[in-house]
Amino acid sequence: MITFPESNNAISNRRLDELWLHALYQCNLECRHCLFSCSPRRDDDQMSLLEAQEYVTDAVSRGVKAVYLTGGEPLLWPPLRDFLRWYYEQPQVLPLTILTNGTLITPEHAGLFSGFLPGGLSLRVSLECYTRENHEDYRGSGSFAKALNGIRNLNGVGINPTIAYVNKSGGSLDEYSARLLERDFRVRLWEDYGLEIESLKIIGAYSKGRFSGQVEMAASTEQINERIETVQCNYGVAASRDGVYPCPILVDVPPARLASSLDDALAGMLELNHAPCASCFCLGTTCGN
Repeated sequence: MITFPESNNAISNRRLDELWLHALYQCNLECRHCLFSCSPRRDDDQMSLLEAQEYVTDAVSRGVKAVYLTGGEPLLWPPLRDFLRWYYEQPQVLPLTILTNGTLITPEHAGLFSGFLPGGLSLRVSLECYTRENHEDYRGSGSFAKALNGIRNLNGVGINPTIAYVNKSGGSLDEYSARLLERDFRVRLWEDYGLEIESLKIIGAYSKGRFSGQVEMAASTEQINERIETVQCNYGVAASRDGVYPCPILVDVPPARLASSLDDALAGMLELNHAPCASCFCLGTTCGN
């Protein structure tokens, strides 16, 4: 639990700039730092195509600016192709980002994605490092070569993905260190493997799921006061089959559930008293682009 200043223990009057669709918990990997303990065996609680369409339609009517599709592994979501075709046939098409571990991206997937590039589709591929040993220490044997092959397939159709890197130390990187890390990713991926990327997204580690207890965060009064107006739950929500949650980190935390609809979720006060909230206040982490 987080102890908040008396005047800053909740958020109201939130805007809706981002909609996160947590489509499923199933994944082909079992990463040892996964926030949701995803695995190939978790084929429950998948969002239906209709549920995803309804959330997007509602969010667009409320002025949402960007949509994210995550999981689990979105490439295992059965309605993925139908969802993309529907999404890019809408009168108003917003930027859409798919978050993936990259290991399942075939040339066919890459070709499908390339058709939606003019509409603003982007891909974010997770890499724990630009070396096989460090990456596979967290994501499992064989995952590095498969992820690189997925990026290669994307590059082959003109897509340079953003790389998502989790800073497992639990701390934050200053701007200079972050720039150096991005440079290292660019240089090593190009010189060693001939791969091109758009950018590097650095995400702070959360003590949650399989990584529970690996990092400890305690938000100070100063950090809370400084970031209470800028934390991600001020301007976005995440939707799963179970309902609407404050952010994509909390979609499997039942007490964090806000409501079953966007209308009710945005109308109520948001209490930021869940353990993962401390990481956002300490690090200023946002999951969006």
